Amino acid sequence: MDKTAVGAKEKITRGIIICAILVITYSFLGMPSGSFSSYYDNFRPSPPNLIFMRYLFSIALRLAMLICGIGILFRKNIFRKATIFIGFFTIATACWKHPPICFKIIFLKGIGQGMFSADIIPRINILSWICVAICSIIDISICLCLIYYLTRPKVKEQFKQ
Repeated sequence: MDKTAVGAKEKITRGIIICAILVITYSFLGMPSGSFSSYYDNFRPSPPNLIFMRYLFSIALRLAMLICGIGILFRKNIFRKATIFIGFFTIATACWKHPPICFKIIFLKGIGQGMFSADIIPRINILSWICVAICSIIDISICLCLIYYLTRPKVKEQFKQ
């Protein structure tokens, strides 16, 4: 083994550290907050069993991302590949991840608590869809950046055993 390969394996690059921090942060920010009952209230028109499955899947996916972020810090190729897979999966399911009814419920709760004016009620559907679009664009952008970075030849080289 030559000295450059050994030196590259010993020192972790700033890009990989930043990538791992972003993956870990993205994982924590996406984790369902609060109890299942508060999660259930946001998805209430759906059947309870479906909401519970969605809740468990969301937690599992976020835990997988957290583990991948830590694995990226150790430069394990399996975690790089898993992060890429989760990125593609998130892109494919971005619209399912953010149903407009959730934002509508959040707006209605906000109106009831006095956080929003009742004047938004006629525009609540369009506002909900705008929120869906913004959240989907953010998720897709983050995933595309992760996929792009983790598939760069110089980055892939750092994950070789």
